[in-house]
Amino acid sequence: MTDAFRDKAYDGGAMRAHAGIEALNSIRKEMDFIFRKYGGELEGLKVSAEAVSYAVETAGSFIERHTSAVCPGCLEVCCINRHSYHELADIVCIYALGRRPPFYREKVGDREPCQFLGKEGCTLRRPLRPHRCNWYFCTPLLDHIQSVSAREYRGFIADQRAINRKREELLNAFFAILKRAGYDFEGPKSAPDEIFFT
Repeated sequence: MTDAFRDKAYDGGAMRAHAGIEALNSIRKEMDFIFRKYGGELEGLKVSAEAVSYAVETAGSFIERHTSAVCPGCLEVCCINRHSYHELADIVCIYALGRRPPFYREKVGDREPCQFLGKEGCTLRRPLRPHRCNWYFCTPLLDHIQSVSAREYRGFIADQRAINRKREELLNAFFAILKRAGYDFEGPKSAPDEIFFT
């Protein structure tokens, strides 16, 4: 992985929206190249990506039960544009599923409603959304989630931890495959919860 790729992906959250979108578009180009050139070696990632996708969908059913009760009465939009940008692990997972991350519109302010928010909610399927978007809970939503039984709440937390573990395993496998294939990189060896934007 090139130093430029790593620097664009991990900037400690200091990038501004325009520079971040440029960086994400650059990473998209590099990922297109990587998956085109090393597609055979990376094919095995699909199983791991499908496991992440399934786990996210399953957890999503639980979350949607609560958002359907809380969000319609909310006067403030939590789904703001700054939450709409994908992390490196999101991008790897999406590519491993044979998909591409969405293109981001420029000149959309970070505090404006998310560019993927439609009249019926998010226009992206849950597994294709940014990880931090899926797991963002405002106080009223978190209060509602915590009103379930202790057993159900523990299951919800266990599901989140399992998703994080599966994402980390996927990203580690991605780096290991590229290293074995001789792709030049010095990227991170795990999937930290760092994000492109804060």
